[in-house]
Amino acid sequence: MQNAVSAILSASSGPVAIFTDFDGTLVEIASHPDAVVVPEDLPIRIRTLYAALDGALAVVTGRSIAAIDGFLPSQAFSLTGSHGAEYRHNGEQQAPESHLVDDARTIADRVSDSLHGENGVLVEPKPTGVAVHYRAAPEKGAIASAALARALDGFPDFHAINGKKVVEARPKSANKGVALSRLMQVNPFVGRMPIFIGDDVTDEDGFAAAERLGGFGIRIGEESETLARFSLPDIATLYSYFDALIEREPNNTASNFADQGIQESRIR
Repeated sequence: MQNAVSAILSASSGPVAIFTDFDGTLVEIASHPDAVVVPEDLPIRIRTLYAALDGALAVVTGRSIAAIDGFLPSQAFSLTGSHGAEYRHNGEQQAPESHLVDDARTIADRVSDSLHGENGVLVEPKPTGVAVHYRAAPEKGAIASAALARALDGFPDFHAINGKKVVEARPKSANKGVALSRLMQVNPFVGRMPIFIGDDVTDEDGFAAAERLGGFGIRIGEESETLARFSLPDIATLYSYFDALIEREPNNTASNFADQGIQESRIR
C-alpha cells in the first residue's frame, strides 16, 4: 500500500498536527481491554514522531488518561481521554466534571446489574461513561444495547454510541471532534493542518472536525462508509506513514533517533 502512503504524504502539506485514536489504530484490538499488546517499537516511534512534529501530536481516545499512561508511559504527547471529557496538555491535566463522573458511576452500576450472568459480555466503567463489550459473544449485541438504553433512562446528558462489538455511553458534550478543535487553538497545534486517524464510528467526529479545519481523516481497517478522506488497510501501514513523516521533517536528529531506536527495539 505504498501508493496510499504516498498519496496521504502528498496531501500532508506544510506543517501538520497528528491526532490519533489508540485501540484499533495504534494497537490491535484485543478480546479484553486489558489484553492489548503494545508493539515494542511503538513507544520510540511515537516519541520520535512527537519530536519531528515539534510536539503537535495528540492521542484522542475513549479510554481514560490513566489507561493510556499504563500502555504508553513517560510520553509527552497531548492526551484526550473519555472521548474528550478529560484531557492533558503540556503536563497540565483537566479532570472531567464531577457530576458526569457521578452519573457515569450510576449508569455503570445499573447496566452491570442488568447484565449480571450474561457470559461473554463485559461492562467497562470509565471516568465519564461505560462501555459494554460483546466481542466474546457477538450474538448478544442486542441484549447489551438494550441494557445500556435502560441504564441511561433519566440521564439526559448522556447518550449511547455503537462501535466494533461494543456499545458505549458517553456525555453528549464530549466527542473527538470537540477534542481536536480545542487543541487546534493552542500551541503547538495552532496554524497546522489537522490529520485525524481512527478506525471506528466514534472517530467520525474527529474526521469531520479535521476536514472542517483544513485537514483530513485517515480510517484504518476494512472499507466502510466514512467521512475520512483516506484509508489504510492496517496498523503496519499507518506506521509506515508515521516513519515517512519523520523522514520528511528537516529534523535529521529525530529521523536518526527513530531509525536507531526502532532497530534496537527489534533486536531486543
